[in-house]
Amino acid sequence: MRLLKAQDCGMARTRRRSAFYRFADAKEHTLARATQLQGKELSYNNFLDTDACWTAVREFTEPCCVIVKHTNPCGTCVDADITVAYKRAQAADPISAYGGVMAFNRTVPASVVEAINENKQFVEVMIAPDYEPAALELLSAKPNLRVLRAGGVRPTGGHYDSRSVEGGCLCRRATA
Repeated sequence: MRLLKAQDCGMARTRRRSAFYRFADAKEHTLARATQLQGKELSYNNFLDTDACWTAVREFTEPCCVIVKHTNPCGTCVDADITVAYKRAQAADPISAYGGVMAFNRTVPASVVEAINENKQFVEVMIAPDYEPAALELLSAKPNLRVLRAGGVRPTGGHYDSRSVEGGCLCRRATA
């Protein structure tokens, strides 16, 4: 098992520097292999929330939106229309969803971004398999918003499970 430094993280509130490392054999369509299309560099907490959100949304085969803030789910909805899924996920707890991370398991159309703008919702990070060009154009009006493209959706698991412990970390190959 080999780790590669992928990037430095944004300054944390504690003013300590942090970095994101990915496994050398990280599978495609994971957060570790996602491409950042715009926005500030991700912070340590952005990585934690985005991982929780991206992992959760991939549990669903139907079009789905998941919103997470501080690793707590704020809203999840499945609907044949991904824009309706966003609206219902956001409506579940609009106060907590403000400033959260959003994940979609389908390509994000412009109608989702328009709905986010109508709600005047502040979003830290958005991750999806892809974005329609019109959606990216609308998102570009928010240059600090971190927009990640995963390039596809793969089932969760089948990689490594790891947890930090004081002075080290525990790692195991996942069985799924």
